[in-house]
Amino acid sequence: MKKIVLLLTLLTSSVFGEISWMKYKDAIAQAKAEKKIVMVMLSREGCQTCEYMKDIVFENEKVMAAFEKNFLGVYIDIHDDYIPNDLRYMGTPTFHFLNGFERKLDRIDGGVNSLEFIEKLKEVQTK
Repeated sequence: MKKIVLLLTLLTSSVFGEISWMKYKDAIAQAKAEKKIVMVMLSREGCQTCEYMKDIVFENEKVMAAFEKNFLGVYIDIHDDYIPNDLRYMGTPTFHFLNGFERKLDRIDGGVNSLEFIEKLKEVQTK
């Protein structure tokens, strides 16, 4: 019985794990083919709010369920990686939401809690 509970726990945690970060060009191509939205997270090492988003918000099962249906993720370190398509930021994290044609749909400046993030995902899908 303990083995079954452990197996179910592992399976559930792997279903709603973390975002599978992609390269920008690959995400755009896949978004275009699958009619999904690309979320680009502009971040940097040492950003506590970025860590909150990755460790708390993106680990939330409801957030991941909403994200995985219609979104693809791209993670860009503002100090180490090329920032494509004129994506601007004032601080980190900054989230840009783009369609498969690289048209900007929306953006979030800074961190938000899980409920706010889910609401933003719903809002972006209507644009």
